[in-house]
Amino acid sequence: MQRRLFPSTRRHARKRSRDPHWDNIRYISGTLVVFGHMTDSITDRDGLRWLQIATWALRVPVFVMVAGYFSRADSLTPREARRLVESILVPYLAIGLLHTLEQRHFYGDWTIQIVNPPWALWFLLSLLFWRMGLPYLAQLRYPLATSVVAALAVGYVSDFGPALSLSRTFCFLPFFVLGWKLGQGAYADVLRAAWSRYAALAVLAVTFVVAWFVRHDVPFSWLRMSSPYDDTYGLPVPWDWAIRGGVLLCGTVIALSFIRLVPRGRIPLITYLGAGGLYIYLLHPLVLRPVLRWWGMDWVGPWYEQALVVVLAVALSVVLGSAPVRRLTRPLVQPRLPWLFRDTPGTAGRPAAPAPVAGAPAPEDRQLVASLAGDSPQPTAARK
Repeated sequence: MQRRLFPSTRRHARKRSRDPHWDNIRYISGTLVVFGHMTDSITDRDGLRWLQIATWALRVPVFVMVAGYFSRADSLTPREARRLVESILVPYLAIGLLHTLEQRHFYGDWTIQIVNPPWALWFLLSLLFWRMGLPYLAQLRYPLATSVVAALAVGYVSDFGPALSLSRTFCFLPFFVLGWKLGQGAYADVLRAAWSRYAALAVLAVTFVVAWFVRHDVPFSWLRMSSPYDDTYGLPVPWDWAIRGGVLLCGTVIALSFIRLVPRGRIPLITYLGAGGLYIYLLHPLVLRPVLRWWGMDWVGPWYEQALVVVLAVALSVVLGSAPVRRLTRPLVQPRLPWLFRDTPGTAGRPAAPAPVAGAPAPEDRQLVASLAGDSPQPTAARK
């Protein structure tokens, strides 16, 4: 029987163990990440630069919040350590090797893409650090406030730069912690209140309008937060933190508004593609590098050509999230390596999985969520 690119919507509609709201968020956010990387070299085009700045908070900050939402603050047991190695560290090393081979092929450079993770790969390394540190952060009285202070303070430490994604690990940590708190049920009443929908619409409308007027005044280095302050922010040294603090505050408000507005029900095709959001996020740079090398983006000029770039970004995300691509690249993105680990209590004999709970992924999709968030979600009451 011929396999379909996208399994039947009716058949998947019966799988109520996944939360379609977060799958919808994954797909939209992942597609915007593809758009951002596709247009990095042509941000001098007004329309694309405006859209890059207007959607920044809907890209990486939202993706980080999704990872936090599905994370737990349990102590790091041998089983959890194995999960982190298998679902995060090994894909990081494997995909980094592919980046190295591509770099060698196109540019003759043998730089190993591990210490300085390229493109979107930094997310996996930071995710490893976040998951390992969350049990300790959760013991603090004010974990979110602590993460914000760390994000602001790390800019004054010159050793915290792009190497090992240290700067981004600290700077995007508040979004991860906020996602974890959302997973615990924090702010649930606000995000479901009728008035918050109108507030969220207003926030996004203002964001897109203001982004047009400040598109040439906002350096992308402010948004990437991959380096120390130094001369990046242009303020007297004691006040550099103010700009980063403003970026974090605006990013949080805009990201929460986006999460509030994304439909909570199943959307044909979009919800299925969102379940493969990590495939879209991690694989698109391996596709874009040769495409940009061979064809480039210099052909993009008028508004209709800029609009075509957006369409191409959507098309690429659809392909990368499709069933054939996910089946083909599963050993890379979701490796299963039982031969690498010795049996530990709870893994030997592979006991039967418990019955699914509302909001948790279906059994065949648990490893997919684990790849994104470090673990499968649990009921709110059971989380620490």
